[in-house]
Amino acid sequence: MWEQRHRFITVALWLHVPGLFLFGLLTGNPPLHALAEVAPIALCAFGAGRAHLRRAARSGVASLGLFISSAVLVHLSGGVIEAHFHFFVMVGLVSLYQDWLPFLVGIGFTVLEHGLVGVLAPDAVYNHGAAVNDPWTWAVIHAAFLLAATLPYIASWRLNEDTALRDSLTGLDNRALLLRRLERALARTRRDPSPLTVLLVDLDGFKAVNDRRGHAAGDRLLVVVGERVRAVVRDGDTVARLGGDEFAVVLEDADEEVGARIARRIIDALHEPVLVEGAALRIGASIGVASAGPTASNPDDLLRNADLAMYIAKAQGRGRFCSFETHMGDDARSRADLEAELGPAVAEGQLVLHYQPTVALDSDRIAGVEALVRWQHPERGLLPPGQFIALAEQSDVICDIGRWVLAEATRQAQAWQERFDLRRFRMAVNISARHLASDSFVGDVLAALHDAGLDPSSLVIEITESMLVEDVAASVDKLAELRRLGVRIAVDDFGTGFSSLSYLRHLPVDILKIDRSFVTGLDPDRSQDSLARAIVRIGETLALQIVAEGVESEDEKAALKQLRCQQAQGFLFARALPAPELATLLAPGLTAAGGGGGAHWHGLLPPAPTPSVSPASPTPERSPTPERPPAPGRASEPAAAPAPSVVAAAS
Repeated sequence: MWEQRHRFITVALWLHVPGLFLFGLLTGNPPLHALAEVAPIALCAFGAGRAHLRRAARSGVASLGLFISSAVLVHLSGGVIEAHFHFFVMVGLVSLYQDWLPFLVGIGFTVLEHGLVGVLAPDAVYNHGAAVNDPWTWAVIHAAFLLAATLPYIASWRLNEDTALRDSLTGLDNRALLLRRLERALARTRRDPSPLTVLLVDLDGFKAVNDRRGHAAGDRLLVVVGERVRAVVRDGDTVARLGGDEFAVVLEDADEEVGARIARRIIDALHEPVLVEGAALRIGASIGVASAGPTASNPDDLLRNADLAMYIAKAQGRGRFCSFETHMGDDARSRADLEAELGPAVAEGQLVLHYQPTVALDSDRIAGVEALVRWQHPERGLLPPGQFIALAEQSDVICDIGRWVLAEATRQAQAWQERFDLRRFRMAVNISARHLASDSFVGDVLAALHDAGLDPSSLVIEITESMLVEDVAASVDKLAELRRLGVRIAVDDFGTGFSSLSYLRHLPVDILKIDRSFVTGLDPDRSQDSLARAIVRIGETLALQIVAEGVESEDEKAALKQLRCQQAQGFLFARALPAPELATLLAPGLTAAGGGGGAHWHGLLPPAPTPSVSPASPTPERSPTPERPPAPGRASEPAAAPAPSVVAAAS
């Protein structure tokens, strides 16, 4: 904005050169005299256009040129009083800089020029006797009039500055003023090396307060947060609200150690409950700490580093702070590259599906499979969903992936049913929260079923509990419509989210899937199965089918059978396999544990790998939605675990 205004003022200054030259000729002045009058103006215009100069120098030179133009007009007109009005026009023009310097240049120039020239050649400035006889007094009078003309501009400028540079709710600096102060602080550190640290504060649970208590309560909470943050930082530190529930603190002459100490103070201050409308609201904060250095030499880089560290703090459990490290930037760039490549990957057919069997525990036969999406990256190899689904969730690419998974999974299910003459074989597909919320969701499911020729009863749509919290009514309507057509609905990871029976009573649900965290360690000879037992009983009460996830041992399988759990998934039976390998398990008579003349699965499959986390993917392959903490990694998938609302990526 400053550059745009400066260019406008510089153009106006250049236009004065030919304009005043012609005026000089028209008033009877020789060409050389007219040229000499406008030469200083041209020099000022030239200097104002030098981009390497500091802003103050460029604005000062441009302002000086404009006021010289006013003086030249007065000289060429013979001191006519109306010509002096040009000074007041220039005051309005230089007010665009919204700075004190141009006004001071104008007032100082008026006093000196009117006084000196009034003594040496009074007729060139004044055309009345009082001023000719006492030029310095009238120079001061003219400067006073000019000062009076500047006052409304200054008042307007400061009022606009308060509006444009202050947060209207909290009274703190806003992003624009923060960036300005950061730029100045960084310039000081370059001149006189000293540490500079930025804290980025993001509130934990603020959205829930807004949703449950209303925006008025949320606004009151933000005001209190601003007051508490300002109370615990040092005098002279800058506190700003960047927008929403995000705040920033600029700590000059402070290294990361000081920044960490102040971050702890902020976390402690915000841990105390806030009384809003008679209710004690508890809220926490996650804080990113970043210091100026080679990786952060400008305000944008410094805030970006603090932002990356803040997200790591949230991922580590919230209510804590994290200091920026160089590798975080590398990880962010890697994610950005993946995000840019993800859209074309769908169109170019780089996605593939693997399938994990669901086994009927009473017969050890395959009752269905669950589709899990993978990305066959041309350079990075086969990527699990934990490395790209969370990125897809941030844009509509997740809906494109969801549509592709539905189409491919239903096509494959129909092909297997025809090839192996399967009855009651079901294909399960996980749905993302964003896809479920889209207007096209029901149409996408129906289109996939129609194109594949698959009976709706052969498709299972899997959702998580947390996905329903945003808009329960809309989600229920969509799922109920599909269920009326025969599609079955499963609640995945049951017990790790909200697990409200009131939700289950109103949801069109057919299947509950017990999260692996309740399955691990089950033993038929011990009674430590209360949670799994309770979920099975809930399913029996509501006439729902129960599927256990993450079964890895015979003891767990036996315990689940004792609890009357109908079906299970896990490494004990099979890992997720590409379609050709899974097809070998669908041959008639093949069972999961031998018997009945069928082959023993463990003899056909390679040993299940131990779940691990690759260096490129520090998070597990599957995660719940961001509203709840990550569930433990799921052992039924290699590189198992977390990605919010994973599409076709259960284990």
